[in-house]
Amino acid sequence: MAKKDHYLSTPINTMLPTKLKKTVQKYGMLSPGDRVLVAVSGGPDSVCLLATLHALSGELGISLHIAHLDHMFRGKESADEALFVARLAEKLGLPSTIESIDVALLCRERGLSVQAGAREARYAFLTRTAETIGASRIATGHTATDQAETVLLRLLRGAGSTGLSGIPPMRGRFIRPLIESTREKVLEHLARSGLAFVTDPSNAKPLYTRNRIRLELMPVLSRFNPRIVETLAAEAALLKDESEALDLSVETAAQTITKKRGEGFVVQRGAFLALPPAIKRRLLRRLADALAEGPSGLSRVQVDEALQFMTTAPTGRTMRLPAAFKIERTYEQFIIGPSTAAASFTYELTVPGMTPVPECGIEVEAVLCSDRETPPDSNYYWQAFFDYDKIGLPLQVRNRRPGDRFQPAGLDGKSKKLQDLFVDTKIPRRQRDTIPLLCSGTEVLWIMGMRIDQRFLAQANTKQRLLVRVKKQAEG
Repeated sequence: MAKKDHYLSTPINTMLPTKLKKTVQKYGMLSPGDRVLVAVSGGPDSVCLLATLHALSGELGISLHIAHLDHMFRGKESADEALFVARLAEKLGLPSTIESIDVALLCRERGLSVQAGAREARYAFLTRTAETIGASRIATGHTATDQAETVLLRLLRGAGSTGLSGIPPMRGRFIRPLIESTREKVLEHLARSGLAFVTDPSNAKPLYTRNRIRLELMPVLSRFNPRIVETLAAEAALLKDESEALDLSVETAAQTITKKRGEGFVVQRGAFLALPPAIKRRLLRRLADALAEGPSGLSRVQVDEALQFMTTAPTGRTMRLPAAFKIERTYEQFIIGPSTAAASFTYELTVPGMTPVPECGIEVEAVLCSDRETPPDSNYYWQAFFDYDKIGLPLQVRNRRPGDRFQPAGLDGKSKKLQDLFVDTKIPRRQRDTIPLLCSGTEVLWIMGMRIDQRFLAQANTKQRLLVRVKKQAEG
């Protein structure tokens, strides 16, 4: 729904542009000559961001290009939002790239939650567009209010200082110039400047955890602290600084007490055990990530179990960890390296019910449902609907076996070896045995987080659906 009928003709007369400029300078977000891709959904935050950057573009010496992705979730409503952004770009005389993608179909084929699929599609689109037009920066409209909601969301789920530091002002080419400005100030700026924007009605519904935080929790907290948004955003900035200081200590420790050996690392035992717990945790994660050639996915519980082993294990003992690596205790060292072969695992899926898979640090829930849709839950980051009548029980969650094949949705019924899929998608070799598969006998129904076998997907005429969804294993 569009608000007002004006665009950017009214002079900007609030303090928000000054605040944005200070944020840009504080973090070194922009330099003269930068071409900036501005992600514009049409909502108040992104319109405010675009308007302010446009007003300051001459002073900052930057050029702008607008990007909008229609997720096709809301039919004509989302198509109208894309049209709104196109007209806004035309009125401003700015180039734009506007595309659409059926995110719901992507989620069904990949087994992703709605939020995870939308985020993946959006960031892939922005990155690809930036490369196409030669943009050095991608600006998004995250505000201090988004920051506060993120801190609360992660606090409720359980997170350390890195997670509680929230949304970074900069990450790679992505910048958030409004990250120190509240949504209240954004709306005030829009009202005073007469700027049109659109509203997404789903933001007013308590469907997602973040929406419930915004609609239900934040009003309660604001009664205790009227400046709760600013307080939480300031705490996030403080934790970010402290997290970066810890990272410097980890870097020093990595250089002084670890040494690369073959595919793994040798760690001086005495020096490692003398480190503060926070440094030990981060150093272990750093080594695990290096071995996994990306985020290892180790949970806090798994890290703590590894540290307990390193503290108490006698010489000669070895511990195998989920990220396809092991820790071996020698007399004066720990040898941390890839496992020669990942341990095989198989768990029968409880239907309905929850099944923990400790090797992957996940919990898998199976739910029988008659409706195609089920209330979304942002605690789950992978989910898929299957035709219950086409699958045979029992179902298992396991890792790969020699000869595994399946028919990926979207590939016109062509059968493909899992090994070939892993190679094509550049999954590191030592991670391939840790990827969980949903199986029925010898049939692979779902490579979790990647693709679903199209033969078992729920269709419009499916009578009974099985929802399988995955979340990180509960910390304890």
